[in-house]
Amino acid sequence: MQLAAFIKISSFEDGQVIWSKGSKIDSWRFIITGLVAASVESTSGLLMPISIYGEGSWFGEQSIINRKTSYADFVCLSSTEVMSISSEIVLELMETQPTFALYLTRLMAWRVQKTSEMLMLMKFGNPCLRVVMGLSQFAEALFYHSDRPPTVGFGQGVEIPVKQKVVADLCGVSRTIFSEYVQKLAAAGWLTISYGKLEILSLPNWHKFSNKQRDRKFNDLNPSFEELLKDLQDEPS
Repeated sequence: MQLAAFIKISSFEDGQVIWSKGSKIDSWRFIITGLVAASVESTSGLLMPISIYGEGSWFGEQSIINRKTSYADFVCLSSTEVMSISSEIVLELMETQPTFALYLTRLMAWRVQKTSEMLMLMKFGNPCLRVVMGLSQFAEALFYHSDRPPTVGFGQGVEIPVKQKVVADLCGVSRTIFSEYVQKLAAAGWLTISYGKLEILSLPNWHKFSNKQRDRKFNDLNPSFEELLKDLQDEPS
């Protein structure tokens, strides 16, 4: 199959909704430039990000394969350009191309795991664990294009080019609490803060940190900030 004939390019502005919750998802989309959040509306009417998709990420596959409407609002966090392949083509490839079907299955399994981790942290984790682990997951999503587990080595840094309020919402904490722990992490040299963005530093340490937190027992979701900082300071293997 020659996919070029079925590919479309679209542009969206910052804040524009690509798909609304409950709407039909008619295509699988790839982010050429920009940033997109899958969000749900809170009881106060604010959008709370569930997942973040950066440049080089595909999104929309879950609703296509399940043949369901969108489970969230997909909102652009910056000016975004996407490439689209129709859902009919995706389903055809699933049926005729085993390699493609395997890739998509692994992609969905990894994303479900990451979403489950965030929901567990938001429900049971204390505020400092939500912030530090949330930043770590954000860095993984951007560095690995949200499409595979971190099984290969990180580079040395990755930029989170969105306002702190959005990242705070993703972590399930207030902007004030988020800022408190971000300032502490910056003072300890684990990230830098500038207008409208954060940069996560020393990514191999964050990678090891994430794996360690995933191995925590259920009753270990109340660590102190000092304990988390010690985990970050452990040398990556």
